[in-house]
Amino acid sequence: MVSEDGDPPETVRRRTALLPAVVAFVVVAAVFATSGIIRGTYPFGSLSRSTNDLGTQYIPFFAHLWDVLHGQAQGDLLYNWQSAFGVGFLADLGVDLGSPLSLLVGLFPRDQIDLAVYVITTLKLSLAAAAMAALLMKMRPGPRWVAAMLGVSYGVCGWALDDGSYVPMWLDGLIALPMFFMVAEWSLRRTNRLLSVLVVAVFWLSNFYTAYMATIAGGIYLLARLLTSDLKWSLRLRAIVRHGISFVLGMALVAPILLPIITTNRAATPSPSGIFHASPLDLFLSRLLPLTEGVGRTASLYVGTVALLLALTLPFNKFVPWLTKTVWVITTVLIALSIRWAPTQKFWHAFDTPNGSQYREAFVLCGVIVVVAWASVAHRLPGPLALVGGGALLVLIAVLSNGSPLLSDHSMFVLIVSGAVTLVAFGTIWTLRRFPKTRRIKWPVAAAFAVLLVVVAVETTWTAVITDQYRSKVLGASAAPWDDKQTARFDALREAGGWPKYRTEPGTSITPNDPILLGGQGAGLYSSLLPHTINETLTGLGFGWSGYGRASRTLDNPVTDAIFSVGARMRLVGDGEPQITKYEAPPLVTVRRRLGAPVAADFNAPNAYATQERLLGSKVYEVPEYKGTRFETGDVKLVATCKPGSSAYLFMPRVGGRARLAGGRWWDLSATRRPGINTSSAMIGLGTVPKTGVVLIELNFGEDPQGIPPKNAIGCLDQRALATTIRRLRDSGATDVEASGHAIHATLRPGSKGYAIVAVPKIDGWLCSTGEGSVGGGKAQVPRDYGGLIAIPLTGTADRIDCTFVPPGLRRGLAIGAAAAVLTLGIALIGAFRRRRRAAS
Repeated sequence: MVSEDGDPPETVRRRTALLPAVVAFVVVAAVFATSGIIRGTYPFGSLSRSTNDLGTQYIPFFAHLWDVLHGQAQGDLLYNWQSAFGVGFLADLGVDLGSPLSLLVGLFPRDQIDLAVYVITTLKLSLAAAAMAALLMKMRPGPRWVAAMLGVSYGVCGWALDDGSYVPMWLDGLIALPMFFMVAEWSLRRTNRLLSVLVVAVFWLSNFYTAYMATIAGGIYLLARLLTSDLKWSLRLRAIVRHGISFVLGMALVAPILLPIITTNRAATPSPSGIFHASPLDLFLSRLLPLTEGVGRTASLYVGTVALLLALTLPFNKFVPWLTKTVWVITTVLIALSIRWAPTQKFWHAFDTPNGSQYREAFVLCGVIVVVAWASVAHRLPGPLALVGGGALLVLIAVLSNGSPLLSDHSMFVLIVSGAVTLVAFGTIWTLRRFPKTRRIKWPVAAAFAVLLVVVAVETTWTAVITDQYRSKVLGASAAPWDDKQTARFDALREAGGWPKYRTEPGTSITPNDPILLGGQGAGLYSSLLPHTINETLTGLGFGWSGYGRASRTLDNPVTDAIFSVGARMRLVGDGEPQITKYEAPPLVTVRRRLGAPVAADFNAPNAYATQERLLGSKVYEVPEYKGTRFETGDVKLVATCKPGSSAYLFMPRVGGRARLAGGRWWDLSATRRPGINTSSAMIGLGTVPKTGVVLIELNFGEDPQGIPPKNAIGCLDQRALATTIRRLRDSGATDVEASGHAIHATLRPGSKGYAIVAVPKIDGWLCSTGEGSVGGGKAQVPRDYGGLIAIPLTGTADRIDCTFVPPGLRRGLAIGAAAAVLTLGIALIGAFRRRRRAAS
């Protein structure tokens, strides 16, 4: 047992942490649910909860996990055949779905994925509150009801409501923080070595990004606890070593996931780093107060008025040793300063300043404020002087925050009421315990704590409502919950599917992740780990993207459909009703006698038409020269000549606006949000070239005039030539294709020579071999890269190819994880042996 700053001796009865943990768990769940009921958000109303990436990225990934768990996915935990025409899945699993709680999605019907994600989100918030309440009781015995209140304050802190509630994977860090503090406590007490390693492993598996931040915070917490203890310096050093070993082994245990994530992240499409500008002091301080919202512009620091006021009493609480006061005040101030200084802010984010919310580590400061509040209360409830001093500091914060645009109309009212109730309640408890006659009367004390718990619940609920209300005005909903329309689309795609005989393209009209949300196999994928090579391949072929290139979009083009074996496509008509169109498509594996020469790079005027023709293996486009005229309004007209009856296409990547053939329908080039930076336009089909052969294209750029490529913008497709090419590819391609979880096998026609082209993006991890009959004979080798696709040389009499995908870093990670498991088990056995020897002696 650690004896630190007046810790009670071993003979003092320890108070159980179970009750405050349970209370915190239940109250947080009630607060979060009640705020949703008041707002009328799903599942309690018609308003969607899917703010930003929740609807476009996380819910589709949960849907794919559901498919994997139920054996209905095209792919497995290692590979995803449905998105981006085929991409690794293990890294996305580790980043977005690593929490063991994610497996709960399998208990819900697939058409209730939104409900499953809501339940998982609520569980994570509640578990974070329970973990914090348990940690506080472990840190130092104290009033259980205060521990419960502080647990609630942490579970629905500003960061949890503002940043984490619509990014479920980040909430694992909210739980990890108090659990990593608990690991520090175990290191101090020389207990639970095996459990320490497992706790670290679980949360680094759940979400390495926020676990990284929580790990740093855990180290800071341990140092603060060591500085305030009366342990010998040798024992303090041993505690640090034990703590470090726990984290090294815990992280090593999940190396089979971590290394593929790191490797895939290095190969991912880069996004521009954000530029950090610290928010003004009044805005920063105002986020400590209730009913405020900054939509990612400032640090979400709210922990409730009760918790904040108790934390502010620490410097004035005479019952707390001066060393504890000094260490925790300095620790809190330094952490606050670190998230406002660019170099340390970058350090908190693993040296990559985000371009979205730039205060993702704010939950660390929220947790530390709660710990400081407990440090003041647990020694002994603050007296009148401490309460007055804390109240004065709270008033100072309110004065300095006055005028902040982030304060809502009722912020100060709620602050005053909550602060006054807190002062009266603790003042009453202090008074009752001061006199012998009233010291044993329990009901007034219980009533005071109950009132405070109600204050915390009401204030945090109101803050949750305001936070969601303000955020919805700025960010809005990215997708509606699953409904009958989604079911109709899902059923239509399943009925039209023929995988792996051909792909069924669902498009990206609902989300960029429609292939895994609705079904089918298409180009769409929104992931921070989208391989850069896939982005380059698809962009070069005329596909568009958004999200800084991390969200690939569909391309409705018959040539790319032929290249990627798309035999059916869903389009939404009318009121979003699905319409399925089927085509003759080449097989997924085709055979070419020779590979065409690479298309010469021209960054000013990329030739997507030539790139398509190279991968198709035949010339099907006419790419004419054109002349342009720009008008005073900024609009442009392009004039060219093509074969009458051919189909006119326009490709102007990184440009926003709309275009049409003269007198025809307007077509959007791309979203207008920062074209060329956040979005890039796809190739669009404008219609049929008239009998005159004149292609007159009108371009409208709105209020943002943009440059025109000097060449290669217009292409005219010969549909007959394309149909002839498709027949030839079908006649010479594979007779049978099989796709399993992370492998593909194809049977070729006898006498096939040249190269087998697999219509799958060539990314690191693929190994392919050739063989004869039903067995493979050749050595597995890395396939060639043919314009971004997999190409396998055919030698001898090979009539079969076999390709298997193994995520880069997986084998090395398995070796490291196995070694860590052996070491962890060895340490546990040695510890058990030593305890048995001590007991025997």
